[in-house]
Amino acid sequence: MALKKKNLTADGAGAALLPRLMTETPAPGEGPVELPLDSLQPAPAAWNFYSPLPDDKMLELIASIRDNGLLHPILVWQRPGQPDTVLSGHNRLEAFRRLYKATGEEQYARIPCTLRRDLTEAQAREIIVDSNWVQRNLTPSEKARSICQKYALAGRKRRAANGSAHESTYEIIAREYGLSGRQIARYVKLGSLSDGLLALLDSGRLGVAAGVRLADLEPAAQDAAARLIAERGIRPAQAAQLRPDMSADELETLLAPPPPRKERTVTVSVTMPARLREEFLDNARAWLEERGVQL
Repeated sequence: MALKKKNLTADGAGAALLPRLMTETPAPGEGPVELPLDSLQPAPAAWNFYSPLPDDKMLELIASIRDNGLLHPILVWQRPGQPDTVLSGHNRLEAFRRLYKATGEEQYARIPCTLRRDLTEAQAREIIVDSNWVQRNLTPSEKARSICQKYALAGRKRRAANGSAHESTYEIIAREYGLSGRQIARYVKLGSLSDGLLALLDSGRLGVAAGVRLADLEPAAQDAAARLIAERGIRPAQAAQLRPDMSADELETLLAPPPPRKERTVTVSVTMPARLREEFLDNARAWLEERGVQL
């Protein structure tokens, strides 16, 4: 989706990314070039793991482009002998493709692009992460994978470039993304969760604190935990007992559903004529059985 003005402020999360991301905007007198849709390929899925816009948002984007034109060119990495690769603007490109298919109008057969040729693979991957962080409302799993990718791409070179030999990678990313170093560390941990646990995190059935603890489990144990939590959920008291070396059997025991609560009972004393005792008891038993009480 095109960059939105409300995101391009110096106050919000990701403000430190804006100078680099705004290289999508051509310099004065250097308008974007228009490239045929078929000449563009998406970034590899391992780099661009973000979900496409849902249908309602895609329809809004299509309507915006139809009514107002494309507000921001897409960003394309151009290399000799390689297909032109989209780094930022996959949803905008899809909107153009749908418009061209629906209308057949030539104005949608080509899309405005800002070209970058001076990139390394690491820089290209980082642009994908940064642009999605600024432009999108990401799911918890997408945030975790973004931070993990960013953390893997950052390192000694970044620290040396900043002249901050004693600043950790967590702190550098935290400053760029408007988060705390502790939040970055938690997202890095969450990024090592299995796909099943990440799906539970996105659905809200798994909390961040429990996810951080589960990230220490071995892959097979994570798969077992994902199955059990999907079936039974996980309570804070159970999450607090998780250990990195837990086996699938130990998880089965830990995540066992709570025993059914025993219903409180009372003793009722009734005085009546002796001749009505049996009739009263029969009626009382039938009344209780109708309400699911077994005697």
